[in-house]
Amino acid sequence: MPATPPLILITNCSATKQVAAGEPLMLRKWTGTIRQRFRWWTQAVERKVDLTPARHCYGGDAWTQVLAGERAAPDNRRLWIVSAGMGLISADVPIPNYSATFVSADPDSVGSENHSKVEWWNLLVKWRRKLTGIGCVTDLAIRNPESVFIVAVGSTYLSVIKNDLVSAREALTSPDNLLLISSGTRQMPALGSSLLPIDARFENLVGGARATLNARMLRHIVEKYKSQRISAPQVSKYLSNLTLSLAQPRSFKRQPLTDEQIITFIRNQSVLLQRSSASGLLRVLRDGGSACEQKRFHRIYKTLNPNQNEKSSQKIN
Repeated sequence: MPATPPLILITNCSATKQVAAGEPLMLRKWTGTIRQRFRWWTQAVERKVDLTPARHCYGGDAWTQVLAGERAAPDNRRLWIVSAGMGLISADVPIPNYSATFVSADPDSVGSENHSKVEWWNLLVKWRRKLTGIGCVTDLAIRNPESVFIVAVGSTYLSVIKNDLVSAREALTSPDNLLLISSGTRQMPALGSSLLPIDARFENLVGGARATLNARMLRHIVEKYKSQRISAPQVSKYLSNLTLSLAQPRSFKRQPLTDEQIITFIRNQSVLLQRSSASGLLRVLRDGGSACEQKRFHRIYKTLNPNQNEKSSQKIN
């Protein structure tokens, strides 16, 4: 009896990092054209000697959910990560402590325009191919054409790797073998039925913060179908039927704050609570009706508390 081909799980990296060895490489250090920054960045990455397997570098609730989904899958599963700093990597590849992202507003973003991000990704693909032989999802699909791919990525990362996913889908023995989880992405004709019908209503099914919904749905789907081979139409039908019973998503009406107001809030709350974490303080701020994007809050918090690290900060709503 032939062996069942591996189930391949792919997700984007987490902005939250575990406490890792060595000073982090930060993309903001290098300026210039995309190609100049990329050359300097990869040279710095290749010089680093303090390395940790990727699965142990990332943290936060979304990453916890991804790892739980991986554990729930059959033994012949593989986990891969789409990273703006490292490219497409196996979860077991050793990597340095780093900060790089496709999110435009972040200081360590590869660029503000999508064409710049795509150019950066294409450079990453060539670089990873030289290092490991696999540079993109298409390469994985060519090597594993019978496998089922479950890809869970946010809209920012999806806009960068969309063409790669289209090519990967064509390389599989059936396009139904590619399942794409990207909450809020309503349609993507080039990917056809591979895009699963998932939106914020599904937080009523899997719980947690909205920022972790893609990861939670990956876990949910793997756990539900772990004993059988699945296809995109099969899972789409299941999810479409579920939406008939799901309540509308929660709505949040919070007042945005300036950096100065956030600094004042952190200082005041830290005095009141004596001991605090970035995640805990952000939860207090949001519970009070104020708004702040998580990464921005953590950046300001680290500026005020440079020697304090959170081992596994959680995404919160």
